[in-house]
Amino acid sequence: MRRTCSSNRAAALAALLLALAVTAPAAGQDLVDDGADLLDDAEQAHLSEYHTYLLADHDIDYRVVTIEAAEDIDLYAVRRFEDGAVGARSGTGRGLLLVVDPRQDRVRLEVGYALEGVYPDAFIAYVEHRQMVPFFRAGRVADGILATTELIITRAQRAAANSGFDEEAWISGSGGGGATVRARLGAGPDRGPDREGGAGAGTYSAGRTPAETLATYFHAMQARNADPALDLYSPATREMLRGRVITPAQMDNIVRTYRGCRPQAPRFGPAADRAVIRYPVAERVCAPWFFRRIEGAWRLDLTMMQRAIRFGRSNAWRFDPGVAHAYHYAFEDWRFDGNGFPVGTR
Repeated sequence: MRRTCSSNRAAALAALLLALAVTAPAAGQDLVDDGADLLDDAEQAHLSEYHTYLLADHDIDYRVVTIEAAEDIDLYAVRRFEDGAVGARSGTGRGLLLVVDPRQDRVRLEVGYALEGVYPDAFIAYVEHRQMVPFFRAGRVADGILATTELIITRAQRAAANSGFDEEAWISGSGGGGATVRARLGAGPDRGPDREGGAGAGTYSAGRTPAETLATYFHAMQARNADPALDLYSPATREMLRGRVITPAQMDNIVRTYRGCRPQAPRFGPAADRAVIRYPVAERVCAPWFFRRIEGAWRLDLTMMQRAIRFGRSNAWRFDPGVAHAYHYAFEDWRFDGNGFPVGTR
């Protein structure tokens, strides 16, 4: 990928959180420029708000531009990066620019000098191919941009914590140097091996215990098996997943995230037909898993995740306080704040 400045990776792994508070721009202040009219007003506002948080929390000035241009998107991205002073709102010059061009069917993520070591070419190529394009194929541009932002935040958090990156999925089989790729806007859902079947696909059966089912689910995600009809899922979950976009990058991120968390023993409901596997309160990025006992096997109830679990600006999970559900019993010994974030034990 073409860079905006000469490379100097030694400074790139500096802490991404400001020592002093950052004054973030108001939502919508040039963070999203939808010249190609791909987003509605609500989507633009939501993306602008999320990118404002990214600046405040990680000092990354991230802009999104959609265009319909006849010129070379690579040259356009470099010029727009410089003319728009991308990175100027960051106290340390950390800038990212996403350009989507539906007329040329191209997407490009331009990375500023200060972030080159955190977001190298291989990572950018991985994000473009394995996260953006699957959403764009389904015509869900805003969701694809937001899902990409989540990966950017996760990467920033790991850099700030000085975590190693040797086991990240994009390092092997990523396709190499970051490059402009086809956006595939509106091309329709991907029916390739990463969508249904995945590498190393096999029979992923629900287990006799919630822990067995969860372990098998992680194996399915590691194999990038996004088949919505897997035996692991409750019937309602299968129906929900049938219309969802599940990208290879999302599956990789699930495996990577939960590998670093410590599951607690399952907590069973009064009727012994529901179960929850949760993680310590301090492990805020690992949301709990919910299970239903159906036909003698424990199946994942991901509809609960859709209905009641939300994620904050740092990818920390919380319960939606306004949603009632049948799994409250598993959290009676925890305390939650007014926004639904777990804050401690009773």
